[in-house]
Amino acid sequence: MKSRMLMAVVAGGMLALVPIASAGPILDQNQPSGPTYMAAFNQTDLAQSFQTQQSTMPTIGAGILLQAGVGTSDTVVIELWTTLPNAGGSMLASGSAIGTQGDWVDVFWDGGGVLLDADTTYYLHFTGNTTLGIAGDTSGPYQFGHVFANPGFGEFTNFDYAFRTWVAVPAPGALALLGLAGLAGARRRRD
Repeated sequence: MKSRMLMAVVAGGMLALVPIASAGPILDQNQPSGPTYMAAFNQTDLAQSFQTQQSTMPTIGAGILLQAGVGTSDTVVIELWTTLPNAGGSMLASGSAIGTQGDWVDVFWDGGGVLLDADTTYYLHFTGNTTLGIAGDTSGPYQFGHVFANPGFGEFTNFDYAFRTWVAVPAPGALALLGLAGLAGARRRRD
């Protein structure tokens, strides 16, 4: 099933949302291990760092595994940041979805996808109903990032939330549209 979405593109020094056709979402980053109850949403400053492996497909959302047996169901918000919010970071995208304890909750960004630089660290910031919890792993299974939690985003280098990120596979012709957007931006810089 093809869908229409917007992708954030930097062209000529300006951020623009470009509509693209998508062949559907696929997983980019996936840390599915969640044997441990890692955090409750009533703790503050919950985040997971990660690095995308895709620089040509827009990141369109992220998900987190909610701890089984903690709470029932409610809204979960996931934000995508350049650096941690308390370190001068910029929020690139956000979205919310209803999550149920024991299940994955996937959030897709309001406004569409965002192209991220491959092998660059980004941060997912999690908030939600104070009765829900997040599952994860204390043995550091994810090699490209780790957990931050508690006031001031305390760093836990051997811990990882069970999380995943989604990218859109552009439908044929969508990449040509992106190329045209880049050319338009280059032309504006010369003028």
